[in-house]
Amino acid sequence: MTAVPLNESTPVVLNGAGNGTARLGPAFAETWSPAAVSVKVSSAASEAQCRIYLGSDATDANFVDGTLSGSTGDCTDRVTGPFRLPNYIWAVWAGGDPGATATLAVLGSRDIP
Repeated sequence: MTAVPLNESTPVVLNGAGNGTARLGPAFAETWSPAAVSVKVSSAASEAQCRIYLGSDATDANFVDGTLSGSTGDCTDRVTGPFRLPNYIWAVWAGGDPGATATLAVLGSRDIP
């Protein structure tokens, strides 16, 4: 395995209620060791809440951290690794601006074969 920097992000457009879900995770045979996970939304007229999960789905059993600053932006170091598929990092926003773009970003390191 070769260790390389991990710097991944993915956007999601919040629905008409200002809610949305994004996920990021390793490719087959990769191992991720995140150092920080951040969330932000392109507008903040309504401040979204955001919950972060690590696991195969975004359920209470996989809850890691949450923020009341899901639109203006926040970061957590509570997502621990290393982890592989079938696990993902999930961000679930609620109460943001409908149509705004939310972004989940992960920094750390990854091991690739």
